Amino acid sequence: MEPLAPLGTLPAPIAPIAPAGQAPAGEGFAATLKDALAEVIKTQAAADAATKSFASGQSTDVAATMIAVERASITLQLMLQIRNHLLEAYQEIQRLQV
Repeated sequence: MEPLAPLGTLPAPIAPIAPAGQAPAGEGFAATLKDALAEVIKTQAAADAATKSFASGQSTDVAATMIAVERASITLQLMLQIRNHLLEAYQEIQRLQV
C-alpha cells in the first residue's frame, strides 16, 4: 500500500454572505427575471428560424431543428413554472393576516 501524498494548496474559502438588511451587490430580482424572459424569447426565435429553414429546404438537419424546438419548449415550460410559483407566493402573501 502506498502512503498518501500530502495535500497541495487548499481551496479558496467561500466568500462571506452579506449581513442581514443589506442587499447584495449586483443585479436585482427584476433584472434576473428580465434576463430569463429575454432568454425564452431568444430560444423561441431560434426554434422558429430553424423550423422555417427546415420547412423551406435550406436545412436538412432534422436533429438540430428538433433540438432547437425542444430547447424552446423546455425554456417556456420553465418560465411558466416560475410564473406559477411567483403567483402562488403572491397569493400566499395576500392571505396573511396583518
